[in-house]
Amino acid sequence: MCGPVAIGVAQAGMGIMSSMASHKEAQRAASRQNQVNQQAYQRNLQIARNNDEMKKKAYEGQLNAQAEAVAAYNKELAINQVEADRAGNEARQKKQEKNTAAAFEIEKQIATAIQAQGKMLSTGASGQSFLLQTLQAERELGLAGAQLDQGLQDAHTAYARDLQGVALDHHSADAADYNRLPTSPLAQQASWIPNKPIKVKGPSQMSLLANIGTSIVGGVATGYGIHQQQQIIDNG
Repeated sequence: MCGPVAIGVAQAGMGIMSSMASHKEAQRAASRQNQVNQQAYQRNLQIARNNDEMKKKAYEGQLNAQAEAVAAYNKELAINQVEADRAGNEARQKKQEKNTAAAFEIEKQIATAIQAQGKMLSTGASGQSFLLQTLQAERELGLAGAQLDQGLQDAHTAYARDLQGVALDHHSADAADYNRLPTSPLAQQASWIPNKPIKVKGPSQMSLLANIGTSIVGGVATGYGIHQQQQIIDNG
């Protein structure tokens, strides 16, 4: 009886030891896998942080460049305004010079007409000849006045055209400076945060107890089977 029992106990013990060894190895494997998964998670998380930091620095650099470009643009607008004012003043000065020259010319023509009339009066002439000479002097004065008026009108038209050209040049310069402005930078989307790894679970204590129970049952069954065979042999 002792032989079969010993064999059954030995088999159960070996089964229990094997179950416990397998249980521990499965637990160690699960622990190693969790460690590998955690290291990979931390590495991916650090990569995402580094990427976001580089995106942040790039965005800040773009913002600084945009601010510098806007400051330069505002300076160019001020320069364009100064140039437009200078060109407008130059056009006004030209018109004023023509007005002044015309005023002096009118005074000169009037003085000449008065002087001519005075000469005619000093001769003591009268009659139709005197009247014709007087009309001729008035006609010459009127013609000179009409020419001066036309000249002033032409000067005013040229002045308006010059001012329009100055305004168009000013607008074109401002538009060209605006078109050279860089587009407003957009912040890049943050990196996706890696998902936390799901913890790998090792075998439970219940599974170990079940395996141990199976080993004990197997050992008992083996011992009982050997005992039955010996009984048959002995009775035979």
